[in-house]
Amino acid sequence: MPAELAIDRSASPPAESSLARQGVEAVARLRHLLPRGGSLPVEEWRRRHAGIMLLLWLNVLVVPIAGVIGGRASLVHNLDSGIALGVLAALGAAPRLSRNLRMAATSLGLLSAAALLIHSSGGLIEMHFYFFVLIIVLTLYEDWMPFVLAIVFVLLHHGVLGTLEPKSVFDRPEEWAHPWLWAGIHAAYVAAAGAAALVAWRLNENVRAEMRGAHRQLEIASETDSLTGLGNRRKLMADLEQVAASRRAAVVVILDLDGFKDYNDTFGHPAGDSLLARLGARLREAVDGVGRSYRLGGDEFCVVWWVDEAGRANAEAVSAAALCERGEGFSITAAYGAVAMPGEAATVEAALHGADVRMYSRKHGSRRSSSVQSRDVLLQALAELRPQLGSHVDAVTVLAEDVARQLRLAAHLVEQVRDAAQLHDIGKIAIPDAILNKPGPLDAGEWTFMRRHTVIGERIVGAAPALAEVALLVRSSHERHDGDGYPDRLGGEEIPIGSRIISVCDAFDAMTTDRSYRVAMTPQDALAELRRCAGTQFDPRVVEAFQDTLYGATEAAVEAGAGNGAHPSPDAVRAMRATAATAAPKRPVADRRTGGRR
Repeated sequence: MPAELAIDRSASPPAESSLARQGVEAVARLRHLLPRGGSLPVEEWRRRHAGIMLLLWLNVLVVPIAGVIGGRASLVHNLDSGIALGVLAALGAAPRLSRNLRMAATSLGLLSAAALLIHSSGGLIEMHFYFFVLIIVLTLYEDWMPFVLAIVFVLLHHGVLGTLEPKSVFDRPEEWAHPWLWAGIHAAYVAAAGAAALVAWRLNENVRAEMRGAHRQLEIASETDSLTGLGNRRKLMADLEQVAASRRAAVVVILDLDGFKDYNDTFGHPAGDSLLARLGARLREAVDGVGRSYRLGGDEFCVVWWVDEAGRANAEAVSAAALCERGEGFSITAAYGAVAMPGEAATVEAALHGADVRMYSRKHGSRRSSSVQSRDVLLQALAELRPQLGSHVDAVTVLAEDVARQLRLAAHLVEQVRDAAQLHDIGKIAIPDAILNKPGPLDAGEWTFMRRHTVIGERIVGAAPALAEVALLVRSSHERHDGDGYPDRLGGEEIPIGSRIISVCDAFDAMTTDRSYRVAMTPQDALAELRRCAGTQFDPRVVEAFQDTLYGATEAAVEAGAGNGAHPSPDAVRAMRATAATAAPKRPVADRRTGGRR
């Protein structure tokens, strides 16, 4: 028996727990069905409150008059009631009070007015109907506080007065005997009277919730890029306006994909869309918590980082890294530009313009990399096929770049001169070794063949679109100032300045280098030969700049020229030329050809 009792006792807690859980679940389901309350928009609440307040002010006027007409109260008592209702109405109309206090004062005023009307009418059934009408009116607030206040008011009013003066509230002996019981019953009637209003209230909340959801979805759609889920240009402008107005520190980074068009053309637009979605997700993840990301359209993105100007470099690096992807047959990178707000730009327009300019400047530089890659491929081919030209190319490149800077050419022209100097002999890969390495002078036919190398070089270099301008310099690198050069017999200013520079530097290196058909000249003799031929073979201005370049070298470069490799580095070449040019006194030299297989 004790064991059985023990079993029964041990089994009962789970049953009680289950019942409690079911009770909680039932309450939760009921709560889900009931209105939430307090969901009215502010403007709508004010509009409804104004209407209910108008009804209360009417009661403030009517209740004392009804009391006098009914003859159930003295004038003083009626004035007291009117003043009390007036105070509640004034509280309900006070704009500085909270929404809940105004709502409570208004509700209490209407409920008190209904009770006074019932009392002054001697309990007319019509006045009871009016009370229930007021319950429906109070549910227009769509808040639980007035509704519960009405139930509590009936319960306390009937219970307290029914206890003190039962015949003033109830009209039957059983009610007089149990005032609180019947007060509860009356309160239940009041609650039941609002049942229909509760349903309408709940339906209204549902409709408003759906409308708010739909409106929010429209707002999101209008500010969101449908492909990537990032903010669109409209969202960016709105956010930047807030940044500008608040003077909050931020860095605006604009990014444009490089290689995306080729990817689209190769793999198709669906694959391109998928790539953009992946990159967008990666960008969002990279800036999560410290900024916001946007897609402005096409392959252009933007990020607003919540960092100051000191964090600009890191913001650029992280943003660009997130938009990079490489795979078999493709490489996607991003050009970028950034501006710090408000330090570098105080307005939205200035920030976007500044970031855009920097981005396109960098993009132009990144496009330049395609020419660098093409140039490196050609140089590697030249090194493999004509390794003996390596030292000559290095020397001419260093000298030509220095002369171009001495002439104060624009930066992009200096780059073109450097590239053309590196590639000016690329056409010689098509010249037979027997001609290039012939120990004696070339005959007319061999010279005709040799002079084709500039045209061949132009075709080779020009095959890379990014090197089109460099190809023109290569073609004209053996023209003469007097128009007696090749292949087009251009003269003077008709010859590109880059080609004129290369011609002087190429001749100097050829004269100062041992060849199979002659010994090298001293640098001083070679420089004198350049000066003698200025105005005929060479541009005098370029020769003067070349001389200034050599004599402008520092003595610190002397020791660097002692290298022993077959292919000196550019720095060593520069030092060697400078040292040689300044080492010995100048003296007249015999009339000699610039020589070499130029």
